[in-house]
Amino acid sequence: MAQKRSVPARITRMTEDLLKKYARTEILVLLLAIVLIVNFLLFPLLMPAGEGVKPLDIMFAYSPAEAYEMIASYSEETRQNYIRGLLLIDFAYPVIYSLLLGLGVYLLWRNPRLSLQPLLIMAADYLENTGILIMLSAWPARISGLAIATSIFTTLKWSMVVLSVMLIFGGLVRRIIVRT
Repeated sequence: MAQKRSVPARITRMTEDLLKKYARTEILVLLLAIVLIVNFLLFPLLMPAGEGVKPLDIMFAYSPAEAYEMIASYSEETRQNYIRGLLLIDFAYPVIYSLLLGLGVYLLWRNPRLSLQPLLIMAADYLENTGILIMLSAWPARISGLAIATSIFTTLKWSMVVLSVMLIFGGLVRRIIVRT
């Protein structure tokens, strides 16, 4: 009688099968190209920019006062563009860069669990984007608790991005050392 695998074991196996199938250099190059296009062409068109003005989601952390001071510095047009940017670009973008990071980690470490860490980044980014969207839409009303939660998700997102990048650089260094 064949032994049945547990649900977590089946999920791990399915995940590893998908990673083996899609963790290829050409897919990473395509994802990197999309990330660069979004960062250098699309975001500048729709996200707040200028002296002293920046999107909340590129800051590492902020207090409710800092968040609402930044939102107050946006013109009505800037707020509307930021909302459009969040809805049109920044709700698809986390999937793309999380795939890039996850596949990169997998290619270098061959560890399916490590390569799932960027999914946590994606979750934090979606929660952050939702909080920013609500704050922008509710303006001039101020929701301090939401600003605190959104800042926490922003900080979590950037901390986990740093961790993913460290995993990738660590994997590259490991590959270089193993080859020499």
